[in-house]
Amino acid sequence: MPMIKVREVRAKSGHRLDLWFSDGTRGVADVRALLARRALSALRDEALFKKVYVEHGAVAWPGDIGVATEALYALVHDLQHPTSIEDALANEREVSLREFRRLAGVTQVEAAEALAIDQGQLSRFERQDDRLVSSLRKYVEALGGQLEVVAVLGNKRITLTGV
Repeated sequence: MPMIKVREVRAKSGHRLDLWFSDGTRGVADVRALLARRALSALRDEALFKKVYVEHGAVAWPGDIGVATEALYALVHDLQHPTSIEDALANEREVSLREFRRLAGVTQVEAAEALAIDQGQLSRFERQDDRLVSSLRKYVEALGGQLEVVAVLGNKRITLTGV
């Protein structure tokens, strides 16, 4: 089960964090609202806040203080705060399609037009938990890409054909 990790973090003024994630995305999270929680109240001190670091793929501070990577990922990508592992995985899937579309240089409106669907349908598709391979192929091809399905078994990667 893939879970995003933080690769790099830098404190910014105003209790914001510049974050780089293992899926290649990056963004700034404003964590001021989180500092109202008792467990994070010490971070109101800017000097302590600036001592942020990455430990085992998560954001941490001295004194055994940390914020869940899934919560920071949701903040950076303007997603619903996850309350379960399923929510966190759904956020990852949504961002992966949105990021692919962004890298292709295609807006949601343009992608919807290329797929002959309305923007609402495309938005729902990008947020879906489960998609048919044929639907993913159409999406990727509409953005100028090619879909490959790779199976991983131990340290071997096999590209599956005919799917």
